[in-house]
Amino acid sequence: SIKTRSVLAQVSGSRCPRPLKVAPAMSKVRCSHLLIKNVNSRNPVSRRTGQSTEGNSEEAAMKELLDIKAKITPENFAAMAQERSDCGSFKEGGDLGPFAEGEMMQAFWDGTNALKVGEISNPIKTDSGLHLILRTA
Repeated sequence: SIKTRSVLAQVSGSRCPRPLKVAPAMSKVRCSHLLIKNVNSRNPVSRRTGQSTEGNSEEAAMKELLDIKAKITPENFAAMAQERSDCGSFKEGGDLGPFAEGEMMQAFWDGTNALKVGEISNPIKTDSGLHLILRTA
């Protein structure tokens, strides 16, 4: 009918906003992390202290991260990230909020996706440094 065509024209016309693409339910994950920067970090400055990390070798950073890994739990993760992480997210206990593939470095995305919610990763190396990741969603 003419009325139906008029309504369809209004709905499909350029004046109507197009529907946003809705991402599939599991396209975003959420995690917290604890980052230790080192001499090889792309930006070797701690966001927690403002100090250079160029004097911290990757080997020393890995040893420190493994020592932390031996003590860290999902329950104390936020406190330990606030105390030691070199990422600006230390203020939020390492929480990075939800993110999708392509929003973080691929190694970080892959490391997060390899975890079940509540699990903590082994050390993950990215251009930023060495991370422990706690998957939270």
